[in-house]
This record gives sequence, C-alpha cells and structure tokens, in this order.
Amino acid sequence: MTQPPDDILVLVFTRLEDRHLAQLQAVDPRVRAVRVTDVQQARDLIPQAAVMVGWSIPEDVLARAPRLRWVHSSGAGVERLLVSPIIDGDVILTDSSGIHRAMVEHVFGVILAFARRLHIAVRLQLAHRWDHAAVAGEELRGKTLGILGLGAIGRDLARAAAVFEMRVIGTKRQPAPVPGVERVYSPERLRDVLRESDYVVVALPLTPATRGLIGEGEFAAMKPSAVFVNIGRGAIVDEAALLAALGGGRIAGAALDVFVHEPLPADSPLYDMPNVIVTPHVAGSTPVYFDRVTALVAENLRRFLDGRSLLNVVDKEMGY
Repeated sequence: MTQPPDDILVLVFTRLEDRHLAQLQAVDPRVRAVRVTDVQQARDLIPQAAVMVGWSIPEDVLARAPRLRWVHSSGAGVERLLVSPIIDGDVILTDSSGIHRAMVEHVFGVILAFARRLHIAVRLQLAHRWDHAAVAGEELRGKTLGILGLGAIGRDLARAAAVFEMRVIGTKRQPAPVPGVERVYSPERLRDVLRESDYVVVALPLTPATRGLIGEGEFAAMKPSAVFVNIGRGAIVDEAALLAALGGGRIAGAALDVFVHEPLPADSPLYDMPNVIVTPHVAGSTPVYFDRVTALVAENLRRFLDGRSLLNVVDKEMGY
C-alpha cells in the first residue's frame, strides 16, 4: 500500500454519532471525520476526501473524489458500491463482515418461532382463541439446517446450530470443510442441500452469480415441511416463485428480512400470509451495531496510516 496523504478526511454517509466521529479522529491527529447529511452541503468536501464510509454512496459522489483511496461499507454487502469509480480505479473496498452476531440470533429467533409455532400463537392470541393443537410445535434436535453461503455469518450459524443438536449442511464457493458442518457442497449442488434441509437459510451476498438464484425449481426441490429464511438480499430470490411456493403449500413457511423492493410495498401479499414472518431489514441491527462498525473502521484507519494491509478487503471481481 502506498503512503496515505498527510491529512485524512473521512466522509461518513451513514448513521454514525458524534461520539463515533470523535473515536475515528482520536486515531491520529491527521484524521478529520465529517458526517454527511446533505450531498450538496458536502460538495466542497468531496474532492478532499481520502476515505468514505457508508452502505450506499452515490456514484457521482465517488466520481468527484480524486483523492479517494479507500471506501468502507457499513454493511456486510457491497453491491451498491461496486460502481465504476471503485471497480475501475485503485480504490480499496472493505466491508463490515464479521460483526453481525445479531443475525445469528435473528435467524434462530425465527427458526424457533416456526418450530414452536409462535407465529400462529400470536395470531390466536390477538383473536382471543385457545387452540392447543394448532400451536403444539416440534424440536430442532435432529433437524437439518441448510446454510446457503458458509461465509462469516454462515459459519456462526453452524456453530449456534450445535446448541440445538441440529445437523448442518451448506454451500460454499470453494467447498472446503467447515467446523460444525457435516457436508459442504459446491454452489452447483444447491438443490442437494435444499432437498435435505428442514430449514434453509440464505446468507449469500448479492452478486451476478446469486441474483435470482432461488426460483421455482429451487422451491420445488425443498420439502413441503421446510421453512425458508432470507437474511442475504431480496434479489437473490424470485419473489413471484416464493409467493407461489408459499401459497401452494410447496414449502411450510418463510421468514424474510430482505426484499427486492425496500420498504416492502404496503400492498405486498407477504404481509397477510399466515405462514410468513416479515421483518424490515433489521436482522443485523442492534443498539451497538455502529459501535462495532466504528471500531472496525478505526482499526483499519490505523493500518491505513501505517501502510499495512486492511481488514475485510473485498474482492471487487467476486463481489464480496
């Protein structure tokens, strides 16, 4: 890595608080961190920026930053940042993977909700109905968890599944062994994972290879008793095929945190389906999330200033 400039302007396009900005500035006297609330207001600052932090930074902003050396995604995905000024230039791209412990808890929250039929219990409670048979659930022990994408989040899911004595299988681009995973398949064997799984979790990034990956044929391969969980990206799934599978009883249910269009339109039939849990892209959100983002950016700032390799560098060709 070449030496950084003497003054480091960090433009922040996400919800970091003043205390987070102060933490970044405390890394080194050369660092100045500014939160952008209005792109127009930041017009004079953009050409000076060496670093930008955010999940979705406008392409025209990136194009007008000749001193830009490094962009950090405040989320785990980088698909919105894979634009010409970054792809075609020598700008380093890093992400916030590895800090999403909340996603594991969210996934098991919804899996337990389906296993114990809590989604049904809540509806019966609102209707003032007592129905033991409708709410009596099942155990997770011995069930198969299929994880599509055995990256950092997928590996954490596998470790958590051991607590419930679940069998774990999954996919990985390079199908090397993963602790806690009985069998690791290549992406080409996706349907083998779907056929065996009682719970399927999508933990994949959105890339050209994963866009539209889960469609009619994939839902047809799943067990009618299976539950589908998506914490990856909405565009990985053909929503029309998902609606058909849910409505036709080809799968038992779905817990969805991400959608093709966000916010999910108010007229989406997903809201009213009794076998669906909808959450508004909050699987990774906790009150301490941006504390963790800030700590990661601060560590990388130290590395950047020292000319060392950064953590969580994204392969821009692979998209993660």
